[in-house]
This record gives sequence, structure tokens and C-alpha cells, in this order.
Amino acid sequence: MTTLWFCGIAIAFFRVRTVRRKRGSKLVSTSQIIDATDMLGVLLLSGLSTPQAFQQLHQYVDEPTRTVFHDCSQLLTNGSRFQDVIRQLHVTLGHVAFALCEALLASERDGLAVGPMLERLSTVSRQQRRQELDAAARQLPVRMAIPLVACVLPSFVLLGVVPLFVGSLSGIGAHM
Repeated sequence: MTTLWFCGIAIAFFRVRTVRRKRGSKLVSTSQIIDATDMLGVLLLSGLSTPQAFQQLHQYVDEPTRTVFHDCSQLLTNGSRFQDVIRQLHVTLGHVAFALCEALLASERDGLAVGPMLERLSTVSRQQRRQELDAAARQLPVRMAIPLVACVLPSFVLLGVVPLFVGSLSGIGAHM
């Protein structure tokens, strides 16, 4: 019976580890894109044009987004068109950066002010992140039920019930 418990715990441990590795293997997370969007808005507010701010962005973000935006900066420095660089960024990052890329392309194509668009995008992204964190917080009691049942209850039985049971058996043996 104990062997089955240890096997079950080991399998659960390795499954959790595998899922965490898969989640961590994503190149760039949505929170990093949101941070990059906020920093791009700050650079635009400092008076830089959109391509200039985009070239400076890699200095203010963390890895792995730093590498991606540094590559984009190098493309701009080497003479690539801003629209082509943004399209390449969308291909590199995938659906995570879709809204940012579309906002930058719309500002370049239509001449819209990119600052207010990025501000709205950041607000919506923060609300979405807050909703995701709230959903994860609501799932926490369900996730904590398994460790409670697997660890706390058996220890309660071993430390609380077994000594009483052994004491009562020794009391019965003394009367016979």
C-alpha cells in the first residue's frame, strides 16, 4: 500500500514538473509583452518617434524579450522598413504580441497617434491579467485539496489516531 502511495506521488510530481516546463518554455510571456508595451509608451512620451522608441526598447526590457527587440532594433538600424520589422516581430512572437503589432502597424499605416493606442492596450492587458490572476486564485483551493488529502490527513492519522489505537490495544492485552 505504501508503495502505491509513493508511486502515485512520484507520478504526480513528474507530471507537475512536466507541465511547468512546458509553461516556462514559451519564448515570451504576455506579462513581458505588457511590460514592453508600457515601456514603449514611456519612450514615446519622452519625445521619440515610433521607430526611434522601438530601437531603444531593448535596453529597458528583460530577457527573452530583450533579444527579440534587439534583433528588431538591428533590422531597423540596417535599413529595414518599420512595417516589415513589425510584421517580423509578429511572426517571431506569435499571438502573444498581436495587439501590440497591430497597434504599431495601424499608427504607421493610418497616421494615428500611437501613444493613446498603447495606453488603451496596456489598460486592457492589465485588466485581462488581473482576471487571469483572479481565476488562478479561485482555483487554488481545488489545487490544495490533493496535498491536504495526501499529506496532512495521513500525518494526522499517524500522529493522532495510531497512538490512541495502540494504547487501547495495549490496554486490552493487559486485561487478558
